[in-house]
Amino acid sequence: MSIDQFVAAPADLTKVDVCFRPDMRYWTRVLDVTEVELRKAEMAVGPASWDVRVETRRHRRK
Repeated sequence: MSIDQFVAAPADLTKVDVCFRPDMRYWTRVLDVTEVELRKAEMAVGPASWDVRVETRRHRRK
């Protein structure tokens, strides 16, 4: 595993912090979304990670 593939988990896994670059990188990889999609989901439902996960899945199914 190269260093480029390693992404550390955020300190608080219950919140999605789109302002903190390492957290943004983690959530985009875990949820398999772009930064724009992640920001839109976070703006729509708030920072709770479970809600953001549900919102990104909801949009993926459309």
